[in-house]
Amino acid sequence: MLSETSALKIGIYAPLPHEVDLVPLLREYPQHRYAFPRCLPEHRLCFHQVCCPEQELRPGAMGILAPLPRLPIFTPEEIDILIVPGVAFTPRGERLGYGGGYYDRYLPLCPQARILATAFSEQLVDSIPTEPHDLLIPEILSICPSTSDKN
Repeated sequence: MLSETSALKIGIYAPLPHEVDLVPLLREYPQHRYAFPRCLPEHRLCFHQVCCPEQELRPGAMGILAPLPRLPIFTPEEIDILIVPGVAFTPRGERLGYGGGYYDRYLPLCPQARILATAFSEQLVDSIPTEPHDLLIPEILSICPSTSDKN
C-alpha cells in the first residue's frame, strides 16, 4: 500500500477501540509524513502533522485523540492518501460515521487524494442507512484482527 521510496502526505486518525489502529505506520514507514484530524467549528476538519503521537495527541471532540493546534497543518490539496474511520462500511463504499458529517465535508476538498478506509471484517455489512449527502469511500481494506489483538 505505501511506497518504500517516495514520501507521501497521509491523513490518518487516532483509533477508537473498535477501529483499526494505523498509528504503527509512523514507525513502520517513517519516510512519510502523517497528519491527524482535529475538529473545528461548524463540523469541519483540519489535519495537523504529527511525528510523535504519544506527545502530540490529546483528547479532543467526543474524547477522540486529536493533534495539538500548534502543529503544522496539511492543506486538503497536499494530502496524497486519506484514510477514513467509520463504524461500518458496505461493499459499495457506503460509510456509517459518527453523525457529524466531518468527513463528508472534508473529502470533496481533496480531489487528488486516494481515499480509502480500513475496517475489521466485523465492520463490513450488507447495508447501512444513508442520506443524500453521504459520500462513498472508493476503497475499503478489510483487516482480520489477529488472535493477539482480541486479548
